[in-house]
Amino acid sequence: MEELPKIKLSEDYIPSESEEYMSIKQLEYFSLKLQSMLAELEKQELEDSSIGLYYSDEDSGNEKLIQRRKERKEKIKEALEKIKLGTYGYCDGTGEEIGVERLKANPLAVYCIEEQERLEKEKNVYNTDD
Repeated sequence: MEELPKIKLSEDYIPSESEEYMSIKQLEYFSLKLQSMLAELEKQELEDSSIGLYYSDEDSGNEKLIQRRKERKEKIKEALEKIKLGTYGYCDGTGEEIGVERLKANPLAVYCIEEQERLEKEKNVYNTDD
């Protein structure tokens, strides 16, 4: 899919349920939000590396932090790619709309609430670690 047309959002724009789902405005809003999240993570990495956090093998807590950030960066990049492909905002399990309110709360959500609940229930029943 080709790049989305660039539009200028007003500073106070917030997506609402009353708009067309995943309209250009909504996609631009979430794209900017995700890019901001990515920039913040990269800033934190730079700050940590400047104080030597990444080069310390003594604390496994640092390794866990580094791994969590790396995983979060990947999820953000995947979400940005979904925006380009036109699949952002749709449940990976059912294809249904995830919902604007859920995405505003968690722009990295990949499942609608019903599918997320089903997966969590299944995980508890089978005690699987995903």
